Amino acid sequence: MPSLSDVWLLVDDTQMTSTFSGGSWITAGPGTGPWLGNTSTFVGTPGGDIIVSFQGTSISFTGNTPSATNSPTWFSAGIDSNTPYNVSFPDAGTQIYTQWYQTPMLPDGLHIVNFSSIVVDLDYVVITAGSTTPLSGSTIVVDDRSPEIVYTGTGWTTSDAELNFGGSYINGPPLGNTTHRTNNVGDGFVFPFAGNNIDVYGIFEWTATGSIGIDFTLDGETTPSVLFVPTGARISQPETAHYQLFSSGNLQTGNHSLIMNITQVDGNQTFVLDYLTYQPSFSSLSSKPNFTASALSGSESSSTSLPSPAIIGGVVGGVLGVALIVALFFLLWRRRNRQAYHEGVEKSSRFLCPLKSAGEADSLYTISPPTKHYNSSRICSSPAKLLHRTGYNDNFRTRV
Repeated sequence: MPSLSDVWLLVDDTQMTSTFSGGSWITAGPGTGPWLGNTSTFVGTPGGDIIVSFQGTSISFTGNTPSATNSPTWFSAGIDSNTPYNVSFPDAGTQIYTQWYQTPMLPDGLHIVNFSSIVVDLDYVVITAGSTTPLSGSTIVVDDRSPEIVYTGTGWTTSDAELNFGGSYINGPPLGNTTHRTNNVGDGFVFPFAGNNIDVYGIFEWTATGSIGIDFTLDGETTPSVLFVPTGARISQPETAHYQLFSSGNLQTGNHSLIMNITQVDGNQTFVLDYLTYQPSFSSLSSKPNFTASALSGSESSSTSLPSPAIIGGVVGGVLGVALIVALFFLLWRRRNRQAYHEGVEKSSRFLCPLKSAGEADSLYTISPPTKHYNSSRICSSPAKLLHRTGYNDNFRTRV
């Protein structure tokens, strides 16, 4: 598969820009099998040809490889005008459901891939978008390991186990080869995106009896749902791939946020996330918002990181400077007031309470300058104690 940091476009076998020729190609479905969209396109011996055009930097093909009975274990692949070359199927001689071909990384642009003499069952393709890939109308697929999905809670596990489809179907891996699983109340995930709709797909485990309650909250509106398998239920297939867990329908174009939360667990049922899909509201990669979890965690870590020594030194220096200025101002203020007090004492023979009692003559009260606003405690003290008790600066009305 392409890198998890890439943008993948998911295309079902019936939606491909392709030509099937040179054999009896059949599109099977819709049915109840493990196929994406419930369909697959296949051809038997002696084989056929496929021509697929795409715009991007890479394309991969997933489905069943041929059976071991009278089937070729290789095919011819050609890319653009390059010379075709022979390609062996994975685990040649054993029929498996897997990604059976992926191009190398190509220059961004329009490409044509052709297969000849191939016996195969095609389910879907994944295209790696490039800077010139038109994204309007496409379906972006987000794998469960994408850094754009932010998982919350402590019960999540990652599994690369092969899926058991049961019956005559060939077992195989989920999309992207992994799933995220939890049955822990309080676990969830957050996925921000810019698009016109969103769907959540997982694996439904029919052999796990019990129920699990799930809340999907899209832009503040919650949709509850329950996965439930009763005890003694008749099982036709152990696991169902591409199981739709949530669908938003049409949304207003713009940025959105989807939050999933496990609300209730009873029995052995498990929430299994495989991938999400959405139709983007941006037309190219250059206009795609950056919603990666690494960017979110980076911004959080930067906001909580310890300050550097230079910053610490600057802060300490600034604090000391302010303290020095305040101290100098206080000393000058105290010196001025002491001078004013002594001058007042020389001019007046009495230092009385600043507030007179009722019935006392105004002439008994001589207030030494500068006049102060004392508390009306009616306590008369010596000039030194009155000065010490003064709790406010007359000029700024602040504590000193």
